[in-house]
Amino acid sequence: MEEKKNDTNEPTVGSKRTWTDVNYKFCKDEDKQSVEEIQTETSWDDVDWDTVREQTAKMMVEKETEKLSENDRDHHETNAMDYWDKFYKKNNDKFFKDRNYLHLEFPELNPLKLTRDQTFLFFDEGENTTKEEPLYQDQRDLEKQQRFEKERREKIAALGDPVAIKEGWNKCIKELTVDKNGNEINKLQVLEIGCGTGATVYPLLKLNPEKYFNVFDFSPHAVNLVKSNPTYNENQLKAFVCDIATEDLPQSIIKDNSIDLMLMIFVLSAISPEKMSNVANSLFKALKPGGILYVRDYGLYDMTQLRFMSKKGKKIDDNFYLRADGTRTYFFTIQKLAEIFEAAGFKTLVSQYDTRELRNRKKMISMYRVWVRGKFMKPFDSENSNNSNILDLFEQSKTPININELDNKKKENNSGIKNDNNNNNVETNNTTTDTTTTST
Repeated sequence: MEEKKNDTNEPTVGSKRTWTDVNYKFCKDEDKQSVEEIQTETSWDDVDWDTVREQTAKMMVEKETEKLSENDRDHHETNAMDYWDKFYKKNNDKFFKDRNYLHLEFPELNPLKLTRDQTFLFFDEGENTTKEEPLYQDQRDLEKQQRFEKERREKIAALGDPVAIKEGWNKCIKELTVDKNGNEINKLQVLEIGCGTGATVYPLLKLNPEKYFNVFDFSPHAVNLVKSNPTYNENQLKAFVCDIATEDLPQSIIKDNSIDLMLMIFVLSAISPEKMSNVANSLFKALKPGGILYVRDYGLYDMTQLRFMSKKGKKIDDNFYLRADGTRTYFFTIQKLAEIFEAAGFKTLVSQYDTRELRNRKKMISMYRVWVRGKFMKPFDSENSNNSNILDLFEQSKTPININELDNKKKENNSGIKNDNNNNNVETNNTTTDTTTTST
């Protein structure tokens, strides 16, 4: 009897299909042999991703010389806001998942000093939490995922009674907002550039009630989505429309030297390279001396850039591409990122790559993500030699909280977090991924 063939693309348990490297997949036929030789000589498991990028991804990008016409480029520049507004009208808040990881990358946004496992518990909403259905390729992958989930559950259980822990966190969070006399503190001012639908600000607001968040986007529909969130409260959060690439920040809301912390998460890449310096200059004016700007964005040779190699007519300029929905994206080197902000007067504290290998088990493709992460400070000047709020925040970010001592925190200082000047630098080596419902 003839065996029935599986006409679907779904993998079956025990399947032995071969993984396809995404770089090889998007190569032109004439380039495949040279890429195959490179992959034979080096191993992704043993070789730094940067080395392989120089051998495969760079070769692919340099062969793509065709660019959009000047008329097409001008059209998408003039109508950039319209394309993003259409994007948010189509996707609403379903495209980007909440970024529940940024406090792990930027300790100053983590007043409770949550670890990765504690973060899972902090944002866990029990039965209301939506879990994605995993895709398993074979029995080995299934067993590996089961071990991972078991270890995660054991780590969470090892934290102690989740109800008691959350009650302790909630108590500490409330204490962050008042001083030792019970009076409301002056909140640190945070500005998010390009807030989208609130995927960044709402998780951070839950963890940072002692900060006031100002957020804006140049898409009116995106700002309306932020305001439509049931937790939106202008005592904690102010959302407004502004096109930072073409206009100044509104002085009625954001005055010069008024912001303590800034966030720019996957936003700068959507702006034309020739306008990035203007954006940096505007942000520099609004930031207090000693204030910090955090940046996270797409890195050069990220898999989304390589995908453009298989699509003609998408290259606007070097490392700058047009997406199918009319929006645009730029891919940074860490040198380019630092150059933009240093030219505006910032001091670079961190500028580094975050590289990952991701596997799509359904399509059997191994993909390589490259992001850049930056941390930039506005230097102190002779008239502003001290920003005590920022300095205190940096000191607080060094010391882990002991949940068992939460009852004593209020007596120690007005933030509920004990300072310790003898710890290491606030920057950590936590690495995370930006989670969206699509890979681009």
